[in-house]
Amino acid sequence: MRIAFLKQGKELGIHRHVLGILEVLRQKGAQVEEFDLTEGELQEVVQKLLDFAPLFVLDINASGVIFGQREDGQKVALCDAYGFVHVSLFTDEPLFYYPPLLDLRNTNNFLAVFTDLKYADSLRFLGLEKGSFYITPFVDPSQMVQPSEEKDIEVLFFGPVIDPAILASQVSQNTREDFIPFFFEVGEFLFRNPEAHILYVSEYLLSMFNPQFQEEFIRWRSENPQDYLRFLNDISLYATARKRWYLLSFLEGINLKIVGAFEGELKEGHEHVKVENWREVLELVGRSYMTILSYPHAVPTGVGFLPLEVAYMGSAPLIDYRATLPGFFIPEEVITYLPLDRADIEEKVVYYLENLQQAKEIGERARQKVLERYTPEDRGEFLLNTFNNILAQAQSQQNSEG
Repeated sequence: MRIAFLKQGKELGIHRHVLGILEVLRQKGAQVEEFDLTEGELQEVVQKLLDFAPLFVLDINASGVIFGQREDGQKVALCDAYGFVHVSLFTDEPLFYYPPLLDLRNTNNFLAVFTDLKYADSLRFLGLEKGSFYITPFVDPSQMVQPSEEKDIEVLFFGPVIDPAILASQVSQNTREDFIPFFFEVGEFLFRNPEAHILYVSEYLLSMFNPQFQEEFIRWRSENPQDYLRFLNDISLYATARKRWYLLSFLEGINLKIVGAFEGELKEGHEHVKVENWREVLELVGRSYMTILSYPHAVPTGVGFLPLEVAYMGSAPLIDYRATLPGFFIPEEVITYLPLDRADIEEKVVYYLENLQQAKEIGERARQKVLERYTPEDRGEFLLNTFNNILAQAQSQQNSEG
């Protein structure tokens, strides 16, 4: 079985764990080739891909989707034109990657594999309803560094972090004036209901605005679908910024190291640690007793890749509680806080700062859980079985037609 992996550059960041799946596929006997779409002319890369003649093409977040054009001017996906199956593994919210997805709505040979159950709703909203599969996130140990044996950082805070006032100013300048109240209404609702999904929240709150606004807004989004999707994505980013800035606002005075992009004014006791690459990030996590995480709204139900990385590095994940979390980690493997409960958050942070050994033990158990349950082996095997089933069905259909 020939499988091609299409990537955009060598630095894949958090998405690099997918390379572990490729290795599993190779170990299972598949012939896997990697193609970098940023190297040389695209047409040359496409020709190499076609010469390889894959049965399946794999990419991350639809980043490798390629279209051609018929004589009538209509776009046609390469997978339909040449008869292979294009598989996109969505490690992030599909709404963020809407441009190619909107053009894939009539494609026959496209298969979505997603790592959060709510991503299926986003894909359906974008018009992709023909088939999809779910796998849980995972960590490829070969893409990681080993945790430090000695810990010298008490607590990290994982970004990116941006003062929501900065985003609010940008929104006010770049959004239609009559839509601004709706933007902030949806953003604040998401902030106060962290497990809600933007597609449902936006529709629910729209129904509460006056009929004239509803009519104008519905007309606008039907005429400007891409602008509407950008609008939703901006709301998600704003709501996430609100969550993280809220946490930092009352952790002032605590010796806190912030890693990741940061925009705003640092609170007393906080330090923004600048890093050059992902390896430096991992080394910082591996030196820390615990790491405070706040789910972005782009991860509505699952555990996400980042908490698994933190756990792998032996740093106790201190993360906002959600109903699905016990399906991934039990209390002895993670520290949870209620995302809007200031007293609960302060109490948890202060307690574990005073009991660092307990935090260290939680981090050790979290690492063990990742090594046992969240590696690429069974995900790669699942994909290979799925591919074999697709081939078997295609062969059966050919035989029946013959």
